[in-house]
Parts: sequence; structure tokens; C-alpha cells
Amino acid sequence: MFHLVVCLKQILDPEIPPADFKLDPAAQRAAACGSLVVSIFDENALEVALQLRESVGEAKITALSLGPPTAVDALRKALSMRADEAILIRDEDFPGMDAHGAARALAAAIRRLPPADLVLCGRETGDWNGGLVGAFLAAELDRPYTNFVAGVTKQGDHFHLRRQTDDGWEVVRSTAPAVITVTNDDHNLPRIPKVKDNMMAFRKQVPMWTASDLGLTPASVAGPNSRLEQARLYIPVVDRKCEMVGGDTSESRARQLVERLAALQVI
Repeated sequence: MFHLVVCLKQILDPEIPPADFKLDPAAQRAAACGSLVVSIFDENALEVALQLRESVGEAKITALSLGPPTAVDALRKALSMRADEAILIRDEDFPGMDAHGAARALAAAIRRLPPADLVLCGRETGDWNGGLVGAFLAAELDRPYTNFVAGVTKQGDHFHLRRQTDDGWEVVRSTAPAVITVTNDDHNLPRIPKVKDNMMAFRKQVPMWTASDLGLTPASVAGPNSRLEQARLYIPVVDRKCEMVGGDTSESRARQLVERLAALQVI
């Protein structure tokens, strides 16, 4: 059976007001200060997979997420959009994991699944905007890789990939199996799940795979950035001061303003 694998990441909602954003100083990461959502480009990737399944007929879509237990909600969102299966990879088994490590863990999970004809990732995540995992995943799986894809059609044993470029659009012919990263486009806006599909999604089991299930250890997935230590993660504090320039006329106020800016070495 034609098999599509979509990699999803759950992130803090980027639309929360800046004033509501908080950091956990002990864990040195963003605190759970708002709703958690599926990274938008990953939703675009899922929509592309759904459209491809509709065009080819019989196909299976598996959603994968590497994350904490709360990422089950992201996978249930994929199930409500009519993905066939969803699997969570527990990221707690891989402390300090970088993009290389994430790609290696995802690759190990994909190898455990039935052979995937196409692996789809978002072009970047909506939290750190790294845009690295998809390319590293293709290298781990030793498959052709195309980025900034907005739409996919299957023609025989090949894929035709509509890809965004600096000058417009181009169509790339790719062999299968392959890995792509998906960008947003008017034609791949995520569909809204039906109420019935939402109810069915919460009835489905979402297996959780551990490092031992995948035959991995933290050392086996460690990338070059695993040696880096985060010294500090903080929200910058901006100190603003306002001075009012007085004067009886516009010319005198302008002159005082220039003199003050010169004193501050702004001009």
C-alpha cells in the first residue's frame, strides 16, 4: 500500500500576546503559559499528504511526533484530519537533543514502520524556526530531498513537486521514496476537522515509543550541537526613557533636539 509519513511538532501557540509569554527559569525553556498547537507548516505538510491520498486513491498516512506526553493532542489533531495512524516518540529519553538527534530518532521510527514512499515535514517549526530536521532526516534515510514544496502529484513511480523559489514556482521530478519539507500556500491550507472525526480521533489509541523500542540511546543520537551548553535563556528587558524638548518656537525646539541627540552621540 502507498504509505505517507508526516512528522509533526507541538509548539507553544505563536499567537499568544507577548505579555503572556513566560520562561521556566529552572528548566530554561518556555513555560506552559498558553495553548499548545501543531506547528503551522507541519499542518500544511499533513494537508498535502491528505490531498495526495485523495488523488492516488488507496493510501495510508502515519503521523509521527517527537515530544512530551502533551504531544498526543497534536497527534489526535492529525487523526481528526483523517490520518490513519499516529505514534508518539517520547523525547524525555533524549535529553539535550539537537536537530541531528531529532532526525536520527525520527529516522529510527520510520524504519520501524512499513516502507514509506514519501516522508513530509514542515519547512521549519513555528517556535525556533530552524528548518534543519527535514534535510537531516533525508540524509539519515539516504533519500532524495526537496524543500519548500507546496503541492505533490504522483505520476507512475515518481513525484512531481511544485516548489517555491525566489523567482516564483518550479516543478521538480523526484524519485520515490523521498523526503520533502512543505511550505504554506493557498492550496494547502489545513482543513477543519468534522465533529464526527474529532470524536473518532479521541477513541483511537496513540502508541508511545521509547528509546529502547527504537534501539537507541541518548549517545547514539547525539549530534555535534549536543556538546553545547546553554548559558542562559531570558526575556530581554528594555529600559526606555523619554525627554520632552521645550521651547517657544519650532526653531528653538528643533535646535534643542539636535543638540540633545548630538550629546547622546545619536547623530
